Amino acid sequence: MFPLYDESQYSRKIPSVTILLIVVNITIFLFSLPKLDFFIGKFGLIPERFFAGASLFTPFTSMFFHGGFLHILGNMWFLGVFGPNLERRIGHWRFLLFYILCGLIAALFYLFFNQQSTLPVIGASGAISGVLGGYLVVFPNHKIRTLLPIFIFIDIISVPAIFFIGFWFLYQLLYVGAGTMVAYVAHIGGFVAGMFLIKFFLRPGHYYDSL
Repeated sequence: MFPLYDESQYSRKIPSVTILLIVVNITIFLFSLPKLDFFIGKFGLIPERFFAGASLFTPFTSMFFHGGFLHILGNMWFLGVFGPNLERRIGHWRFLLFYILCGLIAALFYLFFNQQSTLPVIGASGAISGVLGGYLVVFPNHKIRTLLPIFIFIDIISVPAIFFIGFWFLYQLLYVGAGTMVAYVAHIGGFVAGMFLIKFFLRPGHYYDSL
């Protein structure tokens, strides 16, 4: 399943932080593209180096670098689908802090389970996983317009967020330890962090939807 857009709009406020994050990530990606290996080695999160006391800034910087066009396209698309309504609900600066905290916790979660790894980890997916976790808590019944491949056919359906994000999370769990280059354990850490932290970021009088 692939999300196309959120069918519900919480308000008409422009999600300026979501837009800014997308622009910043794309700009950094395009800037780093000519010397991608250098930037990944410099700003990517390498657990062995981190625990040796070097590159302690990389849990933060690694969130803003991506390894290819599909990598950044997928991450920014998910942020563009799930970020705006959550930002509108909790406020611009709260959303920015929430996003960064989820990304940092996702990185720390990854570090805990991969302390000896010498491979660099990059990407915004840990922070965006946190956005999905927060979105699930706040907007469980929002409808997500979804592209659904069925063998050789493609259908477009509306799926409640609780089912779409639940399926996404199950996918992350199934692929932990599968030996791929995707840091699924960081996704899980970011997602759980988002579900927990969102309760502290909701503004007074703004709770959960029952649409």
